[in-house]
Amino acid sequence: MSDRTMMTLSATQKCIVLRTFTRNYCSPHRFIFMGEKLTELEEKGYVIVSDILSFAELSLRQTLGQGDILEIVFTWLSDAGRGEVSGMRETIRVPYKKFRESVTDSRDNGILIKLLSLKDDGRPEIVFQSRKNLNMVAQSKVLRKKFGKLLNNHFLSWRGSRQITLYDDFEPYSFFFQEKTPDGIGMCGGVILYNRENMKKAYYGMHT
Repeated sequence: MSDRTMMTLSATQKCIVLRTFTRNYCSPHRFIFMGEKLTELEEKGYVIVSDILSFAELSLRQTLGQGDILEIVFTWLSDAGRGEVSGMRETIRVPYKKFRESVTDSRDNGILIKLLSLKDDGRPEIVFQSRKNLNMVAQSKVLRKKFGKLLNNHFLSWRGSRQITLYDDFEPYSFFFQEKTPDGIGMCGGVILYNRENMKKAYYGMHT
């Protein structure tokens, strides 16, 4: 399992039960939340759920080529006595489609499912926070190719970056981006489609 986290999942008609395990740590208790929270997550993109003293932040992140990624940030807390608590913070990332299928499989067949968190390959994660302009790009085969080429040639080669988040720009088919590094916010700028009056000759440029 190396340094990846394993998460176990079981589900009933009403509840989802999670627990995490790494080589050096296992969660102090099972984390139980209502299954209906997934509907809210799909509508809003973000929910917070709690169980005993612990809580978890669930968010959906759209990434290039991987579909929606479910990110769960657990804050595991336990009673340390004398009115104090102790614990740790842990982040799990799994494909949302696989997570949803696992919930259904566990619920229908009464089985425990094991999921491994996604492996960090050293490349920054590409996250889209707004989908309006992305949907416009996705509808054009020509633009999908041009946009994918820019991402590969620029952002995915940025070593030392943890995450590149793209937001809708006011210009159609274009984006504002923000880099996140281990030290905090890094570079910010725009990914702009030029010459869009002729999509075959249009090209993406990046400016900071």
